[in-house]
Amino acid sequence: MMAAEEVQYDERIFRNLDSFSRVQFALLKLGPLCNATKSRSFTEADCDFERIKDGDIPIAANFSLIFQPGVSLLKDIRDGKKKNLFNHEKTALRKLNGYVKVLDHHEKCLKKVIMRQQPSGNDAKIASPTETEVTVAVAEHLLGQLAPGDSHIIDGKVKGKGPCLCGCNKRPNYSSTGIGHEDVWHGYIDIVFSSHFGIPECIATAQVPQMDSSSSSCDILDQDTSPMKRPRIEDEEQRKISPGGKTISEVKVPSAAGAEDQAIAQIIVFSLLQKQKHPEFQHHLIPNIVISPTDFHIFMYDAVNDILLGSYPLQIFDVETESLRIESVMILWMVLHYRIFCEGIKVNKLTDDFKNIDIQSHFKKIAETKWNVYSKSLKENVGYFPPGKKRTPITFEGNWFARELTYKDTDDNK
Repeated sequence: MMAAEEVQYDERIFRNLDSFSRVQFALLKLGPLCNATKSRSFTEADCDFERIKDGDIPIAANFSLIFQPGVSLLKDIRDGKKKNLFNHEKTALRKLNGYVKVLDHHEKCLKKVIMRQQPSGNDAKIASPTETEVTVAVAEHLLGQLAPGDSHIIDGKVKGKGPCLCGCNKRPNYSSTGIGHEDVWHGYIDIVFSSHFGIPECIATAQVPQMDSSSSSCDILDQDTSPMKRPRIEDEEQRKISPGGKTISEVKVPSAAGAEDQAIAQIIVFSLLQKQKHPEFQHHLIPNIVISPTDFHIFMYDAVNDILLGSYPLQIFDVETESLRIESVMILWMVLHYRIFCEGIKVNKLTDDFKNIDIQSHFKKIAETKWNVYSKSLKENVGYFPPGKKRTPITFEGNWFARELTYKDTDDNK
């Protein structure tokens, strides 16, 4: 244990702690069109999901319920109730405190890349950032600064590998991030974060919106993704499916909301892989942060209780001030440190009014014919997956020839 008073915390950390109660995760279930039993890359995944409802009312889990240890820790420190800290709590808080103290620096670095902000007076047309450039920027100046441990790797298969373009010249660790199995869902993760012990613990997926040539950094900030809105996870007929046959670095979507199927497939596989490799973990409600220049979503999957969660979009920057939102920074910090600050969903402690509601995603049932692969044979750190079998298209050439059906020579056919 270490004394909390040894560190002078930035007062911004303790502002608006009650705002976390306005952040919700929708409970999701998978449908019969889910292609989890097929050999499909994550970008080809179709999860056929919808929100779980009680009648017409969607069921949600509050951020403050799931991350109660983290929210309570901050409130206790603020109120002077927390006299001592465990070493792991101290280390995590030092990460957050250190980041907030130099928030302006990282904010400028992010804007240089994400919004292509240049010195005033430069009216030249600036191309929008590529997905790789955004991935590197958020890894080096946001997520990587808040994550546990001091290491993270970026998908070595991305295009345009290089240093961060903000001017800091940080060179990321590009390596193999493939997970899954070629017989089922598989593919490459944009960013993998490791714990202090080197265990892969959290993943993130970067997405870049398509913007026309007239778009500007102000257009990005003006997109209405207020965290006060209800979940933007739409019904089946309205959902946008990620394009098939492309690598992660090639997929372009309007915002982080368009990556839902891919992100869900990734986190289901990653959570099952963690359960396979580390069954001793206290819980297996594991996050995937889907982040764009505008906002981020958080998808979480509990491989033990088969519970799938998806948050609504949360803004990275404040629309009015164009500054990094402290609340979003702290949410990302707690999510990245979920081993400390998240206690999962305690199914056996839910109130009686939820006992008759099925809150499972039904993934195990849907993947039943390939369950042995998902539960026992998933792989990690894969650099190459053999190509899956592709459907042969039907063609009719000019000299097309086939063997024709014939009948038996019987009286009935005369």
